[in-house]
Amino acid sequence: RRSLSIMTNGAHPFLDRAGENILHRRVAPDEHQGIPVSSHYQMPDLKLVDLSWAGRLTSGHQSLSAIGAARIGDPVQLVAEKDTWLIKDSQGCTLGRMAKSWSPPDGRRFLSGEVGAIVRWRKSDSKEEFRTSIKREEWEAVLPELLFG
Repeated sequence: RRSLSIMTNGAHPFLDRAGENILHRRVAPDEHQGIPVSSHYQMPDLKLVDLSWAGRLTSGHQSLSAIGAARIGDPVQLVAEKDTWLIKDSQGCTLGRMAKSWSPPDGRRFLSGEVGAIVRWRKSDSKEEFRTSIKREEWEAVLPELLFG
């Protein structure tokens, strides 16, 4: 995920022009080991979370402090609560909520998650019909990076 790997059997146009910046390795598959279970990543995406969730919280709410303390790479959990999925930190404090339209990928189970991004959101960024329930002018929203197996 965090590096580029090019696998080829023969010539490849990228490798011909790359010069000395490429580390070449020959890899032989272990024929006794089965094919690993594929992982499904969901990268941070504004469409996957309820961006106004923290904007509806009152001043002093513990989630606002937890969001303020959150850092990229911190572990998160997904917790189903009624008809929504909550994003919680390692202490169990809610950092956000997934969009109502979001659901885990079919046939996959949640393996791990982390804070993938934190965005600043404003009341003026929200749709007009939702602004009446928003109690803050601006806030931060946590966007998780999720791994399913």
